[in-house]
Amino acid sequence: MGIQRAALNGSLLVFLLLVVIPLCCKADSILYSGEALQTREFLSWESYQFIMQDDCNLVLYDLGQPIWATNTGGLATNCYVTLQSDGNLVIYRSTGTVLWQNEIHREGQDQYVLILQKDRNVAIYGGKLWETKSCACTGVSDAIVNNSTSNSTTTKEVSEPVGPSMLVNN
Repeated sequence: MGIQRAALNGSLLVFLLLVVIPLCCKADSILYSGEALQTREFLSWESYQFIMQDDCNLVLYDLGQPIWATNTGGLATNCYVTLQSDGNLVIYRSTGTVLWQNEIHREGQDQYVLILQKDRNVAIYGGKLWETKSCACTGVSDAIVNNSTSNSTTTKEVSEPVGPSMLVNN
């Protein structure tokens, strides 16, 4: 009984991810499992842009200001980023070798979506696996993120290089 319920819940999640979310979100703000952003391609939502740059740096911009990046700029050329069917977001060099990854690996193949959300956060769903933690939220959740002393969120000034999975305060 528990296995059937889990299978039903999993099927419902996949239905929501593949049918409902695309209906409520702009198509240019979503990357599906197996899809890639080539050099100069991007996702966008209003003033936000999540772009695979010429220098192989994957950067999230708000009004032209970098707020998060993989810090891979200048390490290669002609890179692309892809959302794999194991939930891993990976930047590949033109040679096919891995330049950067978010280190999320789920066993087996599944369907995931990376969404540039209207709150400025970039997140991978199929169960929330990874995010840039760049939400421009207000209220309690914003205070928790901004006042956290966790080592997983680092703040830097914009004048400094944007590092891996770093939040940059404007």
